[in-house]
Amino acid sequence: MTTPVRAVMWDFGGVLITPITHAMSEVADWHGVDMVDMLNILMGPREQSTSDHPWHRAERGEIPTAQMQHDVEPWAVAAGVTLRGDEYERLLRGDFDVRHHVIECIGRLRDEGYITGLLTNSFREFRPVLEERIDMSVFDVVVDSSEVGHRKPEPAIYDLATTMLEVEAGEVLYFDDFAANIDGAVAAGWRTVHVTGGDHIIPDLHRALGVD
Repeated sequence: MTTPVRAVMWDFGGVLITPITHAMSEVADWHGVDMVDMLNILMGPREQSTSDHPWHRAERGEIPTAQMQHDVEPWAVAAGVTLRGDEYERLLRGDFDVRHHVIECIGRLRDEGYITGLLTNSFREFRPVLEERIDMSVFDVVVDSSEVGHRKPEPAIYDLATTMLEVEAGEVLYFDDFAANIDGAVAAGWRTVHVTGGDHIIPDLHRALGVD
């Protein structure tokens, strides 16, 4: 018999809000480089569970976001890119759209008795923006990388989240748009949905829960 889902965990960027790919593409155009190459320079290797890249360090709460622009220079130099100095300012501007239909769905899940949670790689400085744009009351548990000192896809953050949800790992259903984060969740024993677009989230949720 399949263990029923008791908790539904959600990523923030690219799931509850639209991705920042348009901003990354704009920054890449400034320098005439491929967007994926610029992503690797500014956000570090997505597939690595640990890294001393400044984006990752800020996500673990080790450095302030204001320090990232200075600290990322070696990665830019290694890639042959001369940064302007306002790349992170552009990425962190906050010009994204909230997927309100997903937030409303999470609220309904909570009303139906599911434990709901947010698992996000974020920055301390971004928390006020998050709380301003998202109705945080729909979540029973919030696991913010900058507060707990671990980031996805590090195993420790999934283990911590499972403990905070007070369920078994196999009872967690998780939505994320990055394959590496999905892989980390699978390794932790969670069930997962890889988000590839906003229109598919609710149908995928219903399918995963076995409801119409």
